[in-house]
Amino acid sequence: MRIDKLKLTNFRNYSKLDIEFNPYLNIIIGNNAQGKTNILEAIYYLSITKSFFIVNDSICIKNGELFSRIVGNIQNNNGKKKLEFLINENGKKLLIKVIVFNPDNIRLIKDAPGNRRKFLNVEISQLDNQYINILNEYNIVLKQRNEYLKIIKNGKINQVYFDILNEKLIDLAVYIYESRVKFIELINKYIDDIFYDISGYNGLIFNYLPNVNPDNVKKNMEDKLNSNYEREIVYGNTLYGPHRDDFSFKLQDNDLILYGSQGQLKMAILALKLSEVKVFYQICGEYPVLLLDDLFSELDVLKRNKIINYLNGDIQTIVTTTDLENIDSNFINRASIYKIANGKICE
Repeated sequence: MRIDKLKLTNFRNYSKLDIEFNPYLNIIIGNNAQGKTNILEAIYYLSITKSFFIVNDSICIKNGELFSRIVGNIQNNNGKKKLEFLINENGKKLLIKVIVFNPDNIRLIKDAPGNRRKFLNVEISQLDNQYINILNEYNIVLKQRNEYLKIIKNGKINQVYFDILNEKLIDLAVYIYESRVKFIELINKYIDDIFYDISGYNGLIFNYLPNVNPDNVKKNMEDKLNSNYEREIVYGNTLYGPHRDDFSFKLQDNDLILYGSQGQLKMAILALKLSEVKVFYQICGEYPVLLLDDLFSELDVLKRNKIINYLNGDIQTIVTTTDLENIDSNFINRASIYKIANGKICE
């Protein structure tokens, strides 16, 4: 899969932008706060219909304007497509598959479990359109069950209705758990080798921390809900299920957040993203577009060039950076380079 052309109108700091991408390697270079990351964000919008930075879409509208428009021409195994997204209108179907890395991804390791679950849900949804529908339905049933637990606390219960909620919640949870287990198993087929190639360390594992034993989800979740029935009434909340899941990185059996350096954390996230590329190809039969924001910041020359040597020439890759110092000339020579300043492409 690749994106051939991107057009922006009133998006972030761009009044108008029209850019054609190389099908392989693209480098967007410019000083900080000039608009490099905004281009990646616009591509992400065409995939997920939302930003990887913000919740409120209206922030993406250029100051003083009434709307933002993103138009992308893409190619995949099914041919050419044109996608258009108007901020504040309904999002479009997920058609571009993208993997995005930026330095803020390190927060993924340090943030609350809810943010890590959100990441996991977005990535799996790109591979399985049914997953997001099941997840949304699960959240609706979860909310209903939590509300009913509060009613039970006040001494009122319709046992038949409560049993129906439990049964529905468990059925939906099974699909979510199984999807997460499958995704994480696929990631772990690749992540350690990739981490070694780009960092020189081995023994990295993407560690799933489910709230219920996923080996026999249906039975184990039934047991958890039954044995914790009284506690849940006290708390007025469902204490077990995929809404309580978490994950971590372990390096040689040590929790990376406790024992890893800042550089190792960054390399672990990058290895995760590069593993996703392989998983997407394995499942979909084509590569996603790889977006690497501020890739080289705070990396020494050796690590910069290790990453460069790893990038697959078959994958359309768009890299943003503030400079190209100490970068292998072969990498630069095979790339299309776009210089950005003040929301414009410079000649």
